[in-house]
Amino acid sequence: MDARVVNALLTAVASTFTQVIHQSPKMGKPKVVKEIVPKYNVVTVLGFVGDMEGNVVYSFAEETALKIVSGMMGGMPYNQLDELALSALGELGNMTTGALAINLEKVGVKVDITPPTVITGKEIKVTVDGIILNLPMNLFDQDDVELNLILKK
Repeated sequence: MDARVVNALLTAVASTFTQVIHQSPKMGKPKVVKEIVPKYNVVTVLGFVGDMEGNVVYSFAEETALKIVSGMMGGMPYNQLDELALSALGELGNMTTGALAINLEKVGVKVDITPPTVITGKEIKVTVDGIILNLPMNLFDQDDVELNLILKK
């Protein structure tokens, strides 16, 4: 996987999460995987098309998702994954993947992003074609966010 793409993603995630929820993520060790079985039951999926095609899949622990929503609402406590919360998580994915698109353009790769889809439930499996880079993250707790970058062949 192209290091410029990975670095563009890492920069997008770090800057967006820090600006939007005032929490700096700590990135785990990335690894290439064969399939995506989200670790957590709150999943945001966005696609990108253009010079390069793929998807970004964010998976959050429910408690982490609620803390993210609270952070997006200026620290106001939020304790339910209702429509507003799911919309906020979709918007965080939108902002982060938008930042990825901007970072990719800086290295000569032009892409457009698709609207976010937020899914909740147990035993979610995401089927994709391409190279999958799995990136665990520590946001509030150890490995409470999982990020997958898929680059289509």
